[in-house]
Amino acid sequence: MAATKTAKIVPDNDHVVRFLSSWSYRANAFRIADRLVAENITDRTSILGVAEGDEVLAELVAFLAEARRFVRTIDRTLSIGIVFAVWKEVRRLQPYSADNPTGEDALRAKVAELEWLFRDTPVTWSIYIVDDECPDGSLEVARTIVDEAGWKNIFLLKLRDALPSSELPLSKLDSATSSTKGGAILHGMQRAAKDGHDYVMYTDCDNSNHLGQIGLFLHELVGKGKKAAIGDRRATRISEWQTTRESESYANYILKRVHALLDFDLLLGDVTCPFKMFEREYLLGLLERMDVFDFCVDFDVVGYLKTSGAPVAIVPIVSVDSDSETTWIALTNVKVWWQKLHGFIYVIEKYKLAHNEHAASLVREKLWTQDNIRKVLEVAAGGVTSNGRRLTAEEQLAMPFAEVDGWIRSALATGAT
Repeated sequence: MAATKTAKIVPDNDHVVRFLSSWSYRANAFRIADRLVAENITDRTSILGVAEGDEVLAELVAFLAEARRFVRTIDRTLSIGIVFAVWKEVRRLQPYSADNPTGEDALRAKVAELEWLFRDTPVTWSIYIVDDECPDGSLEVARTIVDEAGWKNIFLLKLRDALPSSELPLSKLDSATSSTKGGAILHGMQRAAKDGHDYVMYTDCDNSNHLGQIGLFLHELVGKGKKAAIGDRRATRISEWQTTRESESYANYILKRVHALLDFDLLLGDVTCPFKMFEREYLLGLLERMDVFDFCVDFDVVGYLKTSGAPVAIVPIVSVDSDSETTWIALTNVKVWWQKLHGFIYVIEKYKLAHNEHAASLVREKLWTQDNIRKVLEVAAGGVTSNGRRLTAEEQLAMPFAEVDGWIRSALATGAT
């Protein structure tokens, strides 16, 4: 579906909970999407009417219906592998309740979404869940769910069981404890590709990104011969982030500006969207080049996509942020920014991407350690000022390089507000 430029819809907390956790909401979305397909309803006004004025639901079902329309045209056998990692996902994997207010029943939801999308078609699918050294036993929770349901097409893997490896890319990973998402995702995709799936994708454990939208990716891959399709959460009417995320707090904007000033192009702004699918043979080549095993795995992947010369599709997808259990919290803001800034510079150098060399030098010189990043965030929390005036978050995003450079150096010199 085409990108949409209209004003963003910001779901309130109750709507976020329904989208992520409510089985009745999910069943209603399936029912409405099926009606849109059956009655060939495609105009926005009519869809909003069928959705009884619920703008978020209307956006979702429009995308689901379009995905289902294409899947129904597939007339040959295809196999899809879906991969996600688990680390501190115990609550999301279990149902929502008063005792588990962040529960999403995520695995059962994924199965329901895939069964809805691919029913009565020649498309088969498998899910690969990869443990990334979760200290809370997420994989065992998933195992209990799988055993109770009797599913035979869901595979439970541990990254540590694949190490040490003599095969790329995992031969570059010294231990499972050195992975933060990336190693687990790459292991899962490699296993799915080796198992012979025609197309392999990765996503997150949570329910932010409805798997019924996979049909939009298959339209590009199967219908148009693209080698990869990557999701863009920013290109729909739904706001992609909750403002309650720590990553969206005031202190982060000076580092967001540094990221922007690096000025390197990776096909789309939403590089980290956890909804990417690949044709099998293309994926096998991609995996041999991967060597980023932390949160910046997406930047390594998209760097390869940009420079490989293969046809790639950017596909808008509906997403509602699942922020309460984000791993950003457990890892800490400082560590995530440290991984990201290192990852940005590494990918720029690895793929020889055009960029702002002054900004890259600033990162290497002043933002290369967790201690320095912590100091910058602490000072920024007290206010980023210019000529004695506190800047808004939006104004920080417009700061010229010289001003950002000077402010960061000053913040590190004082270490206090």
